[in-house]
Amino acid sequence: MLALMATDISSPSTAISGATTSIPSQFAADPVKLLIAIADPIRWAVLRELAAGPPRSVLELAARVRHSDNLVSKHLHWLREAGAVVVLPMPGTDQRISHYGIPPEYLRQNAAGKMEIDYGVCVLRFP
Repeated sequence: MLALMATDISSPSTAISGATTSIPSQFAADPVKLLIAIADPIRWAVLRELAAGPPRSVLELAARVRHSDNLVSKHLHWLREAGAVVVLPMPGTDQRISHYGIPPEYLRQNAAGKMEIDYGVCVLRFP
C-alpha cells in the first residue's frame, strides 16, 4: 500500500494536467501576476468600470474612479502587463487616445444580468 502511494505522488496526475486546459493560455504561465494586479482597490474599481461599460480612455476612467489620470495610467499599466485589460480600437474617435477594455472573451453576463469577468483562474463579480 505504501509503495502504491509513493508512485502516485511521484507521477504527474492527469487530473491536474486536465484542469489546466481550461485556463486561458496567457494566464497559465503566471496566474500570480494576474491576482496581484487585480488585488489593488484602485485597479478593482477600474475593472468594475470597464466591465460595466464600453472601453474608456485614461481620462474617462480617472473621472469615474475619482483619482488622478497619472495614477490611473500607472494602474492600467499593471493591468495590461498582467493581461487583465487591453487597448481596443474605437472607430470614430481620435486614434491617438488609447481606450482600455476587458478582452471580450473574458466578459460574460451572470444569471442576474450583471457583467462579470472570467479570467480562467478567477471570476470577478461586482456588486
